[in-house]
Amino acid sequence: MQAPHVSKTHPQMLSHPAHDDLVREVRSWYICDYPALGKVVARRRFGYYSRIQQTAYRDIHILEPFDPAEAPAFIADVHTFYGHRRVHIFTHGQAVDTRLSHALEQAGCTRGADNLYLAHVNTGVPPEAESGPGRIEPVTPGNLRDYSVTKLKGFAGKEEEPDPGAVEADMAIRRVELNAGGTFLIARVGDEAVAIIGWYEGPDRYIFNLATRAPFRNQGIARQLLSRVLADTYALGKRSLLINTDPADTPVQFYRRLGFVDEIYWKGKWLWEGSSCQ
Repeated sequence: MQAPHVSKTHPQMLSHPAHDDLVREVRSWYICDYPALGKVVARRRFGYYSRIQQTAYRDIHILEPFDPAEAPAFIADVHTFYGHRRVHIFTHGQAVDTRLSHALEQAGCTRGADNLYLAHVNTGVPPEAESGPGRIEPVTPGNLRDYSVTKLKGFAGKEEEPDPGAVEADMAIRRVELNAGGTFLIARVGDEAVAIIGWYEGPDRYIFNLATRAPFRNQGIARQLLSRVLADTYALGKRSLLINTDPADTPVQFYRRLGFVDEIYWKGKWLWEGSSCQ
């Protein structure tokens, strides 16, 4: 494994030796079809429009800025492609986001949480799986509902039972991912599902779900899950482990302490509510 080097943009931080390759890899995720996931991507005038068949997944990825004066034409194109359905819009890179943010607001879209992709940088000490209070089990079709309910409660930070429709929608996406190489774990305390983690396999591993229910936070359960995946990543000889987080949220500091210090990629997030936006 190559040694880490000092980041050019953040000299106080280490950079992954394959930093530039990882940037290109993450970017490619949003412009290519993934038949195993049922994901279809259409290149249109304003960006890349994607959907996953038989799910509510609908995303638009804007990799290059357009003239902000064309925002109404963009919204019209979104309506033409998706109809009156809600769509997540991602602006790739802070320069693109800065140029388009006011126009998207004026078009009636709502700002969401930004996405920051961090790569773990190995300093030469093999990571080890840490023990903790959770009993960890793999996710199968039989316990998938526990995964989705725990994820939704953890993301919301509330213990109210999530809307049944939201649970079914999340389960539909997770079923597709399970069949396409996604891997998921649940941590239980007693018989109760309290935390989850999910990732995609490839030359790199990408963690896209990590959540702990509010009453079970600060007990080391998320660290237990993450350290297990991290140790396994290096044991299998993977190039890197990536994680996606909100740069303004508390967990980003937790991830940095564990070695996720190289900032690979950034996306702004917007929500278009379909017919509610003009």
